[in-house]
Amino acid sequence: MSYIRNFTSISINTNDNVVQINDNVSNFSIKENSQLFIEGYSVPVTVVSSDTQARTLTLSENWSNPNVVGTPAKIIPLGDPDVYLSAVEANRAAYDALIEAINNPAGDLQPAVEAALEYLYTQVAQSAPVEKEENLSHRLIDYPTYKPTEELPTESPNDKRLMLFDNVRGLFHVAFTDRWFTVPTNLESRRFAIFYRGLILRFKNNNAYSGSIKMRVYPMGNGGLGLPNNPTLANHQWHVYETTIAEEDPLYKIGEFGSQYFEGIIDYVQLETGWQTFDTDMSDCSSLNASFDTAFGTLKSPFKQFHRRADGFWYSEDMMPTTPNAMGASWAQDPNNPRVFTVTGATSGTDALRFFGDAFDEFQFELILDVSYVSGTLALTVSNSDPNKVYYPGPARFITDERIYFKRAGSEVTAALTVESIKMRIPHYE
Repeated sequence: MSYIRNFTSISINTNDNVVQINDNVSNFSIKENSQLFIEGYSVPVTVVSSDTQARTLTLSENWSNPNVVGTPAKIIPLGDPDVYLSAVEANRAAYDALIEAINNPAGDLQPAVEAALEYLYTQVAQSAPVEKEENLSHRLIDYPTYKPTEELPTESPNDKRLMLFDNVRGLFHVAFTDRWFTVPTNLESRRFAIFYRGLILRFKNNNAYSGSIKMRVYPMGNGGLGLPNNPTLANHQWHVYETTIAEEDPLYKIGEFGSQYFEGIIDYVQLETGWQTFDTDMSDCSSLNASFDTAFGTLKSPFKQFHRRADGFWYSEDMMPTTPNAMGASWAQDPNNPRVFTVTGATSGTDALRFFGDAFDEFQFELILDVSYVSGTLALTVSNSDPNKVYYPGPARFITDERIYFKRAGSEVTAALTVESIKMRIPHYE
């Protein structure tokens, strides 16, 4: 594409039609009806005149998007629309392919969605709202508009060709005639059996097992203790563990060994007599001739739902408790919405909000917060370290791998926030 002028810095205010050229340039003559491309906006605007002395461009219509300050821009004359229109057609083709896949889900939806999204994200991942120009070619009539959003859309799109992308929550919303469709972002879903202290798999009828045993495990606190022969394994990593059970010292249960109890995920168990993958709710494991039991406490299902995303991690369902583990004197929980918290003038490092007990300190979590206001700086973890601090209001995503502990980061903090979700995050196994 041949541009007649490149500008390193331009500015324009909302509802104004005059663009200020910040570059120290002169003697530029702009052809009437040339198209101005502002970086971050997918559709150009039309220039009707230019003023070399004042270094300004006058647009055919007022700028309806947010203020632009110090942003690069380029101009293409109206006589060179062919390359531009071919790019428009490519964008529109990607949009149409996505809609077709959504409306006709008989085949495999995922490849079409992934291919269209990959193209669209490369085009608009950092784009701001754009406005279609009525005096462009009629081929722009169906061109979809892309906008960032920080809220889930609720109002009808009223037949607009519109897509909204939410970088905080990782969501992509497509406008239909009178409703919104949120594109699925989970690649797959399954359950994991998370063994809590005391939970065991007991062989039926007091039977014992000897021979080889293989299992994939993810320890969450005590390493390999509690697994057959008490291996030494690192926490919060996947391991494929193999050992042999001697005939003179057979195995009666899995999950407890030598009075040690395993805490973490057991993905599968393979014996010489059978195997079982723990990816769905069950209490009886006939293939292993075993069933879930407890050495003490109340027997409850260990199975938790997880979803795998494109980043290579599994995310649990929301784990935020209705009642926090602890809450400092300066903190308050909204009685009508338990996800809303306020803190007023907290000055002590122990005047904090804590959701979980010590057993969860080393787990990795994804936090999605929507901060209404903050005065001072709010730390989200016990170490009071970046990037897990809140400096500004608005929605934000954080990844923690230490105790979640909301407190003042400086001398004092006052804030109001909504905890949208707290999800456990574990890496995908090989």
